[in-house]
Parts: sequence; structure tokens; C-alpha cells
Amino acid sequence: MLMSDEAADADIGVNAAGDISEWPARAAELFGYERSRALGASFAGLLLPPRLQGTALPCGIELDVPIVHRDGHELHAALLLKDGAIAFRPLPHRCPPDAELYLRATADPDLPERHRLLTELSQLRTEFIRVASHELRTPLTSIVTFATMLESGDDAIAMSPQDRRAALSVIRRNAEHMQVLVADLLLLTRLETAEAPLDLAPLHLSELLDFPGVPLQLGPGPQPLGDRHLLRELFHTAVEIGRIVGPPRIEAAYGNGRWTVVVSVATEGGLTAERLLSMRIPHPEKAEEYRTGALALMLGREIAARHGGTMLTSVDRPGVTVRVSFPGVAT
Repeated sequence: MLMSDEAADADIGVNAAGDISEWPARAAELFGYERSRALGASFAGLLLPPRLQGTALPCGIELDVPIVHRDGHELHAALLLKDGAIAFRPLPHRCPPDAELYLRATADPDLPERHRLLTELSQLRTEFIRVASHELRTPLTSIVTFATMLESGDDAIAMSPQDRRAALSVIRRNAEHMQVLVADLLLLTRLETAEAPLDLAPLHLSELLDFPGVPLQLGPGPQPLGDRHLLRELFHTAVEIGRIVGPPRIEAAYGNGRWTVVVSVATEGGLTAERLLSMRIPHPEKAEEYRTGALALMLGREIAARHGGTMLTSVDRPGVTVRVSFPGVAT
């Protein structure tokens, strides 16, 4: 939507050079910069994080854009570029397309693939919000129900010692599941906002892509530089997505300065995008826990993006293909 459902704050004026010419009071309140500091400053230089400076935001499309507050933290605002002005509003919850994902998608010269990726990103976020709400509500319901039973005492419900132990076990198990989910959501936030630095080191792809029972075809190339823990999570997700429909195989090749890792499953059985997003993917660190497909894909894409790469999943034909591409760094 283009701010039609919610009134936009007074516009920020910008001249042809991209410098701020009008700075409404609401912008000062939201972003922390006084009028005297903002006027004449470059809009991108003042408000956009370094990773977005030098990029061109599109006109006429409202996007969820990370903004650097005066105190240094990042906040998200909906920005709409118009002729000589930028309409803005705060975002307590994300609604428009994510600017960074949009820019990565539109950088692809293949127009059909660009359209497909943007559509998929929109569906992914919608499904993620739905699934995350369900994943939080379900354990909370169990916790409240069994806690109420224990609190009521024998006057309301007669419970044997064995029943009490079982109720406490349910409460603990659901609380632990919520802890895992919240940790994953915090990880997603840190990846999206680049809050946590990557633990970069030269990597051996033969070790990184070693999964029991999964054939690996690895071509020659330099050692990539990356965060081993995060990339291992990414490839774990790719392999487990493949295992939904059959035994996967991995091919890794180096060319044009980049590594491309393809996890594929050749099968006559298909997998719809809707089914994938709601599937349970085994958690890479917790043996008895899982992530929904929507959350696993969002984490995988953000991990790839933090490494200057991409993660694309194709399920629109028999079989499944997950393609991860990232820069190669020579030793």
C-alpha cells in the first residue's frame, strides 16, 4: 500500500542533489536530528546505514527502510520517494516490502526471476507472521492451562503426584520450545539489522557441506571467507528442505569470483510453496526442536545476504532445488 490507509507524516523535502531542504518537526522527533543539523545534509548520508548508501531507492514504491537514529541505533520507517520529497511514517510492525530484500531482488537482470523473487518474499513474510503467531500461541495455551490446574489445587481438580509431574513436564517442555523460538527470532533480527558481527574465517567447503548420506560433488576453487556456524545452519536448512521430498545431493562449483552451491532432489513428487512454508524443518542445534519452513527460509536468506550472497528455492516443478551463491575469497 502507498500510505493511503494511514496518514503519512509531513514530507521531508529533498533537492535534486539528494540534500534535505525541508525537515518537519515529526522527522526530528522520530529520527532524533534537529532541524539545524538536518537541513543541507545528504539524506542518504544522514539517515541510511552504510550498507545502503550509494544505492538508489525507487520512486513511487513504499518500502520498509532501515534508518540510523541520531543515537546510533537502527529503526524501521516506511519511506515513499516522490518528486522533491520523501513521505515517511514509523513502523511499529513491518508492512511494506523490505528495502534491502527489494534492492537485492531488483539487482537481478532476469526480469521474470526478479518478479518471482519479489512475490515469494512477500508471501514468505506473510506466512512467517501467521506461523510465528501460531507457534507462540500454542505453547502459551498449554502453559496457562496446566499452570491453572496446578494452581487450583485439589479443591477443583484432583491430581495425583504423577499427574502433577506430567503437568510440570508439559509446562517445562513448552517453555523450552518458546525459548528456542524467541532465540531464533532474535537471531533473525540481528541478521537483518547487522547488529552482530560475523565471525569470519577461511572455510573448507568439503567440511562445511559434509552431511551424512548426502552425496557431494565439489569443484576446485579458493577457500571462501565466512562465518562457519551461520553458513552451516544455512546449508543444514537447504539439505533438510530437500529431504522433505527425497534424498538430496549437493553440487558446489566456483566461477566468476563466486561459489554456487546447489542442493537438489530429483523426484516426480512436487512440493508447493504453501506446504514448504508450513513444514517443520529440524533445528540445526536442538535435536528435538524444529523451525517452520517460513522461519528457516528467512534465516537462511539473511545469512546468505550477510555474506554478500543469495539463497533461492525452487519448488515450482517436480523436485526441489536450493541454490546458494556467495563470494569466493582466495587463501
